[in-house]
Formats: sequence, structure tokens, C-alpha cells
Amino acid sequence: MKKTKVLSGMLAGCMLMSALTGCGGGSSADSGSTPSASGGDAAATPTGTVRIMSNVTGGKDDAEMKLFSEALSKATGLTIEIEKPASDYNKVLMQKLQGGEEYDLIYCGANEYVQLIDQGALLDITDRVKNSEILSNNIDPQEWADITVDGKVYAGFNKKEVHRVVQLNRQMLEAAGIDYTKIEPTLDGYYKVFKALKENNTTKDFYPFNCVLSESYDLQPWFASAGLSNGVREVNGKKTCAYATEEAIPVWEWFKKLYDEGLLDPSSFVDQTKDMRAKMEASSLKTAVCVDWAAWLGLHNSNALAGGISQDQYEIVSLPGTQTPDGSYKLVKGSASLFAVPANAKNVDGAIKVLEYFATQEGGELLSIGMEGNDYTKEGSAYTQTETGKAHGNDHGAPVPIFKDFVNPLGYNPGVEEALALGQYASVDPSLADEDTYKKTVGKWGIKMVKGEVSAADGVKGLSDELATLGFTDK
Repeated sequence: MKKTKVLSGMLAGCMLMSALTGCGGGSSADSGSTPSASGGDAAATPTGTVRIMSNVTGGKDDAEMKLFSEALSKATGLTIEIEKPASDYNKVLMQKLQGGEEYDLIYCGANEYVQLIDQGALLDITDRVKNSEILSNNIDPQEWADITVDGKVYAGFNKKEVHRVVQLNRQMLEAAGIDYTKIEPTLDGYYKVFKALKENNTTKDFYPFNCVLSESYDLQPWFASAGLSNGVREVNGKKTCAYATEEAIPVWEWFKKLYDEGLLDPSSFVDQTKDMRAKMEASSLKTAVCVDWAAWLGLHNSNALAGGISQDQYEIVSLPGTQTPDGSYKLVKGSASLFAVPANAKNVDGAIKVLEYFATQEGGELLSIGMEGNDYTKEGSAYTQTETGKAHGNDHGAPVPIFKDFVNPLGYNPGVEEALALGQYASVDPSLADEDTYKKTVGKWGIKMVKGEVSAADGVKGLSDELATLGFTDK
């Protein structure tokens, strides 16, 4: 297997620029001989059928999937066929590909994307992206940089990935005399907030802070206080995990202090993300602060409003967490959600046309607010959301579309714009081929340290040793 990794930052940006402009590199291998849908001089309008294997994108049931396919077909002038497995998407996808089934676009996450490239299962579409004014101009260059592998791209975007923010229950804070905009962005500042929340709330089984410790994503806003970033990164020529260094010890000790004083929900050792979210909901109110995706903040608020609970009674707001030593913040942006072109795709031009449509205002509307007549009605420039549309939470695959200038005609869910503004502090963690094992390993040692089963000093050494044994880091 050849060595590949998802590149980001300045280096990837330069490599991508070179690829897109054709400077310093040849034409993309196996990019196809048929002209791109918008690729230049005599490009023909794509026709025919485009077969798509989808996971999260489309209608909420079979009837809606038909409506979604019809809308996409009408918009692109193509015949769109979408297959959406009911469960076990990645397993079904791999079985289909291994069986030689032909699709023109397949949904995949960043980790699957890298693996499929390694296996030679995807088509290099770098030249087609370069030749498409829509794909080149409608999408932020950094987005392309984040999915560039060895100077090439093999996919377009399903949506713009957002980031995780610190989410706080505004009413609980105010009841404890706290203005969330004035919280001191330090570990001690948040400790004082949690103390005040606990003292002011007598609800049984209430804990101010819930953190899914098995998910290392949840930890980033707090480790920022020591200037540390999640994931495995190269430092002085060695692969290193910052959470397994001496610099991380004070942060792990802070988590232990929260646990010892009853400020951290003990269920954090076993809770999954769905459990944490349930405790943040207006119907539960078992916790006041967590770390979660920006879009979920909006869903909490939207669901409460749909249930007749006003913003005066319940509102989740956002903050970037603790400040880094240099005065900034560190948040994690989600890994890319992509539609890749398989190596055996039959209608590559049609696939590119669909990717282009997704990168427009109109395509973004389909992917977010849904289908006209089903999710919303339109009179002139005025959009009115239907009850069905409200239940769908502005999400048919892309709550935040990839088009860089997208304007949601219905407006984002309450609180989302405030959370999205914190994206300036977010970056994508380096991709790992076995991310689940990495996260479970960090979580296992994190729980040991927070419970006090090992000291923080012994814990970071144990974590460091195990990550090295597993091949994630260098000794």
C-alpha cells in the first residue's frame, strides 16, 4: 500500500494551486478523455444517467428520496438514480465496490476517502476541478487543500464541515448570575462557572459539565489552554500525540478535579454522543455545558421552539473554550464529507455536473432546506417552511452547504450563525487510517487519569507508550 495522507495548511494549498493551474505538473493520470461539463472550449452538456451511492444525502424516506432525485434530475438535466442503504453504509458500499458494481458518485468520509485512494478505487479528477469555473471559484481553496492527497483530488463535496464548539445553556447560566459572554476563557474560569452552576441547581442527577471522554474530539477546547492540539502530528521529525505529553498533565488534572468535586457527569466515562445530547435537550436539562458540533446547537434550539418552548425559557449558546497561551483558540473542524468518483464510473461528466450543482446557491438550497412543495413553498423571493420542513431541521445532507457565498433563505437555526463565526479558530485534525483505535486509546487512558486509577504523569506515559506500540507515534 502506498503511503498517503490528507494534506492541509500552506503546503497543501501550494500543491493544490499548482495542480489547479497546471504549473509545475503534468496532466492528471486517468482523468478521462471526455471533456468536463464546464471544462472549456467545446465541452458538451452532460447527458445520461448518474448513479449515486448516498448515506446522509437526500430524502428522509423512500417517497422523499424520489422527490430529491427528481429535483436533482430537473436541475442538472440528467437522470439521477440514488441508492441509500438502510443501515451499515460503509459495509454495503465496500461490498458493492468489491463486487464491481458501477456508480458515478459515492458518498464517503475522509478516512474512507484515503483508504479508497490507496486501493486505487477512485478516479483522479484534479484536471476536471481545474477546468470547472464553478468548482474552482465557488468553493474556498482551503476546502480543496484539506482533501488533496499527494497533490491530487478524487472527490467533490457533500457539504461544508463545521466545527465543535463549547455549548452552554444560557438560562442556567443566568440563573447562576453568569453572563456567558464574560466567562474567563481559562480552565479556572470554567471551573468557577461549573461550581456556580452546581450550587444553583438542585435537580437530581444534574451535572454542570458532560464530556464524552471516549471521543477525543470533545477535549480540544480544554487542551487549547496548554496550546495543545488533538491528533497525531509531526514535531521535530517525530510523530507525536500532544495529549500524551508532559504539557498535557495540568489539563488531565483539571478534568480529575471536576470529577472529584461532582462537576463532571460520571456518565462521561460511558456516555455516547447521543446520550450527552439528550441531557442537553430542553426536555431533560441534566447538564449545562458540553462540546458538540455547531449544527447541533441549532437543532437543540429549533427542536425546543418546535415544541412550544420559547428562547426566554431555553437557549443554547456557544463559546470557543479556553484561550491558548498566544491569545487564540483551538477548535476541531469535521473531516470532509465527500462525493468521490469511482475509478469505474461510466458517466464522469455527469458526476462532475452534480458536484458543480452542489456548489451553487440552488444546489445548496436542495441539500439544506430541501424540496420546494415538500419542505417549503416559494412566492416570488419569499420562502415559507412547511411543517415537514421544520421537522427536517434544514438538513437534507448539508445543513451548511459547500458554496462559499451560500445564503440560507430561511435563515439558519437559532444560534448557528454565532457558532459558525467561531470557525476562524477551527482546523481539521490530520487524517488517521484507524482513527477509531486512536480515539479509544486516548479515551481509555483519559478515563484512567480522570478516575484517579493512575496519576496524570503515569497516564500520559502509558498513553504515549501504547500509541507508539500501536504505530500511531514514534518513541
